[in-house]
Amino acid sequence: MPNTPVTSHKPYLIYLLALLTGLAGMWAAMGGHYYVFLIPVAIAVLLLSIYNSEKFILLTGALAPLSINVNDIGGGLGLAFPTEPLIIWIFCLLVARLILHGKANLTPLKHPVVLLVIAYVVWLWLSSIYSSMPVVSFKFSLARTWYIVVFFIGGIYLFRKMQNIHYFFSALVVCTLILVIYTLVQHARYGFIRSASYGISWPFFPDHGMYAAAIAFCVSILVFYTFNGAVFGIKPGWAPLLGFFLVVLLLGIVVSYTRATWLSLIAALGVHILIRFRIKFYWIMLALLAVSTYGIINQDRLLYNLEANKQGSSDELEGHVKSVSNITTDPSNLERINRWKCASRMVSERPLFGFGPGTFVFQYGPFQQSSEMTIISTNTGDLGDTHSEYFSAMSETGFPGMALWIGITLLTMAAAFRIIYRTEDRKVKITTLMALLGLVTYHVHAFLNNYSQYDKIAVPLWTFTAVIVVLDLHTAKYTINKTT
Repeated sequence: MPNTPVTSHKPYLIYLLALLTGLAGMWAAMGGHYYVFLIPVAIAVLLLSIYNSEKFILLTGALAPLSINVNDIGGGLGLAFPTEPLIIWIFCLLVARLILHGKANLTPLKHPVVLLVIAYVVWLWLSSIYSSMPVVSFKFSLARTWYIVVFFIGGIYLFRKMQNIHYFFSALVVCTLILVIYTLVQHARYGFIRSASYGISWPFFPDHGMYAAAIAFCVSILVFYTFNGAVFGIKPGWAPLLGFFLVVLLLGIVVSYTRATWLSLIAALGVHILIRFRIKFYWIMLALLAVSTYGIINQDRLLYNLEANKQGSSDELEGHVKSVSNITTDPSNLERINRWKCASRMVSERPLFGFGPGTFVFQYGPFQQSSEMTIISTNTGDLGDTHSEYFSAMSETGFPGMALWIGITLLTMAAAFRIIYRTEDRKVKITTLMALLGLVTYHVHAFLNNYSQYDKIAVPLWTFTAVIVVLDLHTAKYTINKTT
C-alpha cells in the first residue's frame, strides 16, 4: 500500500481534528459522555490508515505487546484491543485496494517460502471444511489469514524499504520495553517470586510463557543495536542506554520463570555461533537428523535417565532449570506429555485433515488416558492448549498441515543463512540476523508451547519471516532500497 501525498490536506485535517476534539470535550464536560472522545480518535485512525498507510500498518503491528485481550465480545469471539480491530480494518483496505486497482507486482509471491505459506493457508481452509467444529475452525482460519495477509504478504511489499524494517523493529522494541517495565514494577511488589509470575503481565498477557516469548523476539534486535549501532547510524553515546534496555528485557525473561524461553535464547546464541563459523544450513539439518535418529533408537535408555531427575519447579533459578527434564514428578512437564499423546491419538484417527484448526482444546478430552493424567489435567483445555506448535498443527490440520508448518520454518531459516553468507552489505547481514535469531527463539520455544494464534506472537512471527523473504529476494537481485 503506497503512501499518498498529504501535503495539501494536512492543515485542514489538523484543523478538523482539533475542532472535533474540542466539541467532544465540551459535550463530555457538560453531560459526562466521555466515550465521545472516541470520535476524533476514530477519525484520526481512518485518516492515518488512508493517507499514511505504511506507517499505520507498521505502528499497528508494533502495538501488539500492549494490546488487551477480551476473551468474549459476543458469539464466542475474542479480540485483542486496539490492535485486532485495526488489523481487520487494514485487511479490508488491502482487499478493497486489490479489487479496485487490480494491479500488484506478483514477483515476490513466487518465493518458495511465500508459496508454502499460501499452501498452508489453503490447507487451513480445507481443514476447516472437514473440521469436527466448522464454526470454530472458520473463525480460527480467518484470524490467521488476516495476520498472514497484513503482516507477511503486506510486509513483503512494505519491507522493500530498509527504513521500514527498522522503523518496525524500533517501534516493537519500544512497546515491548514499556510492557516489561510495567510488569517488572508490578512483579517487584511480590519480590519477583515464581508464583506471582504466572499472571503478573495481566491485562496485556494472559500467560507468562507468551509474555517471555514475545520479549525474546526483541532481544536480538537490541543486541545488534547496542553493539553494532554504527551500521544503522546510531551514535556511540546511545550504546550504554541501549545496553541498559537490553538488560531490562533479559531481566523480564529471567523473572518470567519460563524455561522454554531460556532454552530458546541459548538456541539462538548457538545458531549465531554456527553462523560465525559459516556452517552451512544443510549440515545443521543433517546433524539434527542424526541426533533425532539416535534419540529414537535409544529412547528407552534416555527415558530411564530422564526419570532419574526428580527436581521440581522452583523459585531458585538453578533448580528451575534442572526441572526442564523432569518427566517423573513435574506436573507441567507431565501435562505437556499428556497433551502430546492426545494429539498423537487424534491424528491417528484423522490423519489427513485433523480435527480442524482451533479445535484441540474442545476435542482432546476423550483421548486422555487416566494413567497419563496429572493433577492439573482438565477436559476443556482451560489450562493451555496443545503445548506445541507442531503437535497442534498435526492434530488440527493433519500430517500435511504439520509438514507445511515445518517446511515454512526450515525454508525461512535456510533463506536467512543464504542471505548472510551471500551478501557483503553489513546492514543487510545484521538485519537478517536480527530477524533470524528472533524467529529461532520462537520456533524452539514452539516445541513446548503454541501461541501463534495470538497477535502478540503472530505479528513478530510473520513480520520477521517477511523481512527474511524480502531480503532474500532483493539481495539476489541487488535491488533493495536501502534508503534511511
